[in-house]
Amino acid sequence: MNLKIADFFVGAFSGALVATVVSYISPPFMPMLLGGLIGMLLVIPMKIALMPLFGAFEVMIPLAIIGMTVGMGAGMLSFASVSSNIVIASGALTGLLVATIIYFSNKRYTTQ
Repeated sequence: MNLKIADFFVGAFSGALVATVVSYISPPFMPMLLGGLIGMLLVIPMKIALMPLFGAFEVMIPLAIIGMTVGMGAGMLSFASVSSNIVIASGALTGLLVATIIYFSNKRYTTQ
């Protein structure tokens, strides 16, 4: 079963989900730090649920990076009163970008 294309969808979906949650519950005090923590805590159940389906490397590393970076970015954007649609779109784009970078860097080190 070839599920390599699903890695990109998982990255974009998880980025959008983290950005949505963080933008709605973003605290007014230290939004970057707490947004990153919320993002990292939010992706833990996603890692556990998706690891048997897609593999550990394809899930653990991208979701860890996506949770932290999107959480921090969404916290800061929501603190700056940016529209929630823009925050969610930036989260999805960041998730897609992280998944793409990790896919091609892994492809460089593996032989197929």
